[in-house]
Amino acid sequence: MGIRQARIAVVGGGISGLATAYKEKKKGNDVTLFEAASCVGGKIGTIYTEGFELDLGPITITETPSLMRLIAELDLEIVEASNATRVRYIYSRKKLHRVGPNILTGSLLSARGKLSMLKAPFSSKPKKDETVAMYARRRFGKQAYQRLFNPLMNGIYAGNSELISARVITKKQGPRKIISFRGGMKKLTEALADKLGDSIQRNSTITDFTNFDKVCFATPAFVTAELIRHLNRDLADTLKGIHYSSVSQIFCEVIPGETKFDGFGFLVPSEERMSLLGAVCVSNIFPSKAPDGKMLFVLFCGGDRPYSFTPSVEGAVNEFGDILQPALTKVLHVQSYDQGIPQFYVGHDEIVEKLAAFDPNFAFCGNYISGVAIGDCV
Repeated sequence: MGIRQARIAVVGGGISGLATAYKEKKKGNDVTLFEAASCVGGKIGTIYTEGFELDLGPITITETPSLMRLIAELDLEIVEASNATRVRYIYSRKKLHRVGPNILTGSLLSARGKLSMLKAPFSSKPKKDETVAMYARRRFGKQAYQRLFNPLMNGIYAGNSELISARVITKKQGPRKIISFRGGMKKLTEALADKLGDSIQRNSTITDFTNFDKVCFATPAFVTAELIRHLNRDLADTLKGIHYSSVSQIFCEVIPGETKFDGFGFLVPSEERMSLLGAVCVSNIFPSKAPDGKMLFVLFCGGDRPYSFTPSVEGAVNEFGDILQPALTKVLHVQSYDQGIPQFYVGHDEIVEKLAAFDPNFAFCGNYISGVAIGDCV
């Protein structure tokens, strides 16, 4: 007599749900993935227009061991990033400042700001969790926080550094190689969907879990909250309380003016009070994603601020023009995400512990648990 297959339900067809369902199917389990929309992939997608390859959601992938194993199994063709990834800027005081190992010799920080950064090795470690803003100001000084750490958090989370947990963030960072896929980011989710085949039920939701041995929720925290409310109201309220920032991606064909941009991109500190969070020059990183001789930028607009502010797409495009002064900026596509990026506020690690300690027949995965990068979600 053979071993009975476990019946597994995976709820949510984004990258976390697809990867989880794929792994369970590889184990020989009977898997059903429920996706409320007509297509899977979540925020990941690719649009082809006018010879450009526009990646919606994540526009780059950073390598992790689990991701590279998955890519090999799916036989996907990798596109490696160019050396432009080493050249990055921060826009401050009406100027682009190159950042990197040269931070103490570059122009971003004043002499006083650089002296404050030098005290970091002598700073005490906190006894409890603190915000990124508190951590950076305490260890590196106010100026380094405002001009360096704040824009870095804007670029990753489009979030308010006065609320984001330093403990959670420092666990998730580290240098990684940057890649993409031949044909765009959607090749990853399409390949997973092909492997799952009829195991995917599109335009489907699930409320009755009794027919399954295990259920894995791979939906955003606010969606998961309503799915489990009848199981545990307190945990549902906790999940509902996880904040998500809203952000827009503005894909632009850019014809340079006198200024030729040579880097990965630039970030904008919140103190500049601009709609623009930053911009990435996709064609510098992955030349194959734009027609020969043309430049493709993605502008990021929105996010959470430590002050009252209403960002706009039009404002972000105008600000980009003021910074780089291109001869022409043509908007190809705008993709907006309401409740797009989960925020890891102080105390978030306690929420993750609560989820891990819940009924063993129910599991939780997704970017609000593992991290916002694709490599963290697979």
